[in-house]
Amino acid sequence: MNEALSLLADVFDDPINNAWALDELRAQWRDLAPEERDALTPLAKLAAQRIAEAKAAPPPEGAPAPSSATDADLAIPTEAELRGALRFGVSPSPPPAD
Repeated sequence: MNEALSLLADVFDDPINNAWALDELRAQWRDLAPEERDALTPLAKLAAQRIAEAKAAPPPEGAPAPSSATDADLAIPTEAELRGALRFGVSPSPPPAD
């Protein structure tokens, strides 16, 4: 029950970035006692509603534009980056200029 409440708290804290927590709660749902599921159901529904509202809301004014890089692009370092990480523990690429 405590873990379920913690997962819901994560969703309420940041619905966009912690939407995964609701999926995690769904995966654990059958492990909860029936009375725990009954108590958590309204909170889980509200969490799902908050996620939907956050996804539908326009980005805040002044927010950076979404990156065109895909997860696959971000997940595959270049050979130079790998060599730098192995030698020095850091990426040889300078941070992107704003």
